[in-house]
Amino acid sequence: MSHPSHNAGDDRGHYHEEFTPQPSAWAGAAVTVGATYVIFLIFAQFGFLKLVQSVVGEGSPLMKAILGVMAVAGLGGSAWAGWTFTDSRSQRRLVAMFAICGAAAGLSLVARSAWPLFLVSLLIGLGLGGLTVTLAGTLRRVTGGDRLGSAIGLGTGAAYAICNLPFVFNGGRETHGFVALAAACVGLIGVHLLDARAPRQVPNNFDYQTPGLVAWVLVLLALVWLDSGAFNIIQHSPYLKEMTWGSGRLYANAAIHFAAALLAGYMMDKRWIGRAVLLATMMLLAACLLIEPNRAKLTEGVLLYTAAVSIYSTALVFYPSRSSRAKCAAIVYGVAGWIGSGLGISMVEGLSAIPRWLVVTAGAVAMVGLLIRGWMLRREARRFAAGLLVLALLAAGAASPAITGKFPVRLMELPTLT
Repeated sequence: MSHPSHNAGDDRGHYHEEFTPQPSAWAGAAVTVGATYVIFLIFAQFGFLKLVQSVVGEGSPLMKAILGVMAVAGLGGSAWAGWTFTDSRSQRRLVAMFAICGAAAGLSLVARSAWPLFLVSLLIGLGLGGLTVTLAGTLRRVTGGDRLGSAIGLGTGAAYAICNLPFVFNGGRETHGFVALAAACVGLIGVHLLDARAPRQVPNNFDYQTPGLVAWVLVLLALVWLDSGAFNIIQHSPYLKEMTWGSGRLYANAAIHFAAALLAGYMMDKRWIGRAVLLATMMLLAACLLIEPNRAKLTEGVLLYTAAVSIYSTALVFYPSRSSRAKCAAIVYGVAGWIGSGLGISMVEGLSAIPRWLVVTAGAVAMVGLLIRGWMLRREARRFAAGLLVLALLAAGAASPAITGKFPVRLMELPTLT
């Protein structure tokens, strides 16, 4: 039985569902989310990029072309999955998408020239684009609304923790390919456990009306955009990379990722998604101000960055999944995910430190989204918004860092999924 809330701006939830999923089905939901994130994080974001760089060389026009194929395929796969989604075919489609991702990982292990990499890139984009949207349209029918967040949080946290284990994170492209192939196999097992018996609930509150969707896309776009730019800069700065992902920090990062995602999942089940995303936004903005070689509080920045990524990554799956609308997921992942990451990467290419203008711009876009959603009507939201404004002003007033060096374009991210 579902009881809609009368307050369209109430974070505490618009539906209460008296549905308890089978433990195996709930576990299957967490497993499929985790497997999807592992494929993206360790393969699409790392292993495949290393393979492309080693085969065609950094800065090669072929490299951008190969990654461009993935971006276009990802957008196309997301749109196709969103506009052709049906409940009756969702699990079969999940099987097909995991199989495509597994085929991409397997083919990458034997690809030694540029042309097979175009095929791998196409398969990754189609597979992940279709997989993420189809999964978002399926999850609520499996877990019900009351335990959706905890399943997503567990899967997200486990994936980030696995990918931050030193032997996985520091592995070569072959290791990443095998891990992705194993994740695809685990994902197939997870799909087999899914049991979509929950009553179909399609919320029609403000968050899922056109203005609310625009607001959420803006906020998530800003987060993915800022995270992608920061990630690219850190990845190509030896000092920042060592301070952020050095071997001595990876176990701590794994634990923080896992704990933050579990906390985010709990907040989603309490219908505190607005508070969770506001918290992640403030943490990510603060982290980007602190992560600099000459900052005394760089360590604190790394901790904030790690936690913020897990929180917003959980929300990135929860928001469209709660709607049970695959088209909503296609829009969110197409704009905030594929396009947002491309913007972040292209705008910081050649920079050696996170620029203040990026923090200010992303913070401003997030503020616009928050204002549209109407969070400014509440006292607590005004405090959060004031905090964002203070961070933006601090960033604007700080001296711009030196800008040196040219770096290759990093692979476009899916709905950081970071």
